[in-house]
Amino acid sequence: MTATWNVLKYPMLTLLVVIEFFIIASFSTAPIEHSLLMWLMTGIAFAMYDESLKEVEGE
Repeated sequence: MTATWNVLKYPMLTLLVVIEFFIIASFSTAPIEHSLLMWLMTGIAFAMYDESLKEVEGE
């Protein structure tokens, strides 16, 4: 799983950001502000998940 995860990690994050941008852009009046906020939230959540995965692998 580690090798597969390392290969798919950043394309998955990019895809999530693109999908979030289009969803938010369709519903908001200032989509760039909301998409940047969602990108930040996605990045933070992704980093937290990645750190928890590293902790599990380290045990």
